[in-house]
Amino acid sequence: MKRKSLDIKLIILADLILMITVFFAYKQIFIVEQRKAVYADASEKFVEENKQPVFKIGKIILYSSANAVDNSDGQLKSIDISQFTDMEIYIDNTKKSQAITAENTLNEMYIDNIKFSTNSNDGIKSFNYKNPFDCGKYIELENYRDDGILFKITNTNEKDSSSDYNDNIFYTDCTNPISLGFVNKDILKGCEVNSTNGSITFDGSILRSANIDLKQISPTISFTIHLTNNYNEKFTCNLSLDIDLSASDGGIYNGYVMKVLNTEDTKYNFIKVSD
Repeated sequence: MKRKSLDIKLIILADLILMITVFFAYKQIFIVEQRKAVYADASEKFVEENKQPVFKIGKIILYSSANAVDNSDGQLKSIDISQFTDMEIYIDNTKKSQAITAENTLNEMYIDNIKFSTNSNDGIKSFNYKNPFDCGKYIELENYRDDGILFKITNTNEKDSSSDYNDNIFYTDCTNPISLGFVNKDILKGCEVNSTNGSITFDGSILRSANIDLKQISPTISFTIHLTNNYNEKFTCNLSLDIDLSASDGGIYNGYVMKVLNTEDTKYNFIKVSD
């Protein structure tokens, strides 16, 4: 009888263990399926929200040229050469709504995660905000601060004439471009430039005269633009720009290169950041 009683207890214990195992297995399956459903809902919401983004990059204009300083009193025997690229980035806030609302106007904007490089280590590189009225001109820039580039949001553009564009300003209604500049100063110092007529033009053509390889100095620039609208919703867009200074017709060797990038791809959409 004791043997039979022990067997029954073992059977009951085994059944209990099996029930507990089955319970936890089903619980785990339920949790996994629940997570899948939550993820699917979030993914569907993400896709739906980004079909008509509140903000996207509408246009990017790149202008690249060069500059030189003649240290030899016009003899072209000791020239320092620099290259620069200006960029105007326009934000389109009309894809979701043509009306100006709290949703598609800004109260904060900054740029961080800034990286730039060239194949050559020559030159002193800098990247920062640039006065849009200086676009196309060689202007030496201080390098960005470690915390990035913070813009001052201006509530109206009715006083354009009195705005100080030397400050990092941006209109809340996104009607002006983000104006940025990259400078690679003194990529070649103290060089002698040969000229058939005794003169040269201090623009991109000097790179040809100095036999500078464009592949070595064409910059790659990347950064993240952060926006906050007047609902305090946050958006980000990661940009990576490979700036090709060459072209089949000579590119920057002809003086300058200006390109307007196609920004129809969804990678130029600002993604809403979850709280």
